[in-house]
Amino acid sequence: MRSLGAVALCAALGGCATITEGTTQNILVEVVPDSGTCVLTRKGETIGASTPGQRVVNVSKSMNDINFACSAQGYQPKEELLTSALSSATVASFFLLDLGIVDAATGAWKKYPERLTVVLQPSTPTTAATRGRASSPR
Repeated sequence: MRSLGAVALCAALGGCATITEGTTQNILVEVVPDSGTCVLTRKGETIGASTPGQRVVNVSKSMNDINFACSAQGYQPKEELLTSALSSATVASFFLLDLGIVDAATGAWKKYPERLTVVLQPSTPTTAATRGRASSPR
């Protein structure tokens, strides 16, 4: 019954995704190892961070990719891109009344995946023995 009311409201006002899903969303950013941190940027601007104590990041919806620069002590840094996709509520809005104009104007027409897992690879330490072998004449 609730979803029927939401559809009726969307039909009357337009902007389904804006009304039913909002213009921001939470993304769970898991990092392996647990000590890892990711800094989120979009178009060169920092928009949040995933830290060991706070893995859920609230971001505004956008058609622009989010870059995740992740690192942890003893691990190689890694970057990931997260791309948004068309929200299903925007598709409904397009067919119901406003052609998706309200959702596009508010940014609610696109949505990011709700979860990202970044796995960092351990750094390979260069030991004195390995350096000595590599540089010794044969």
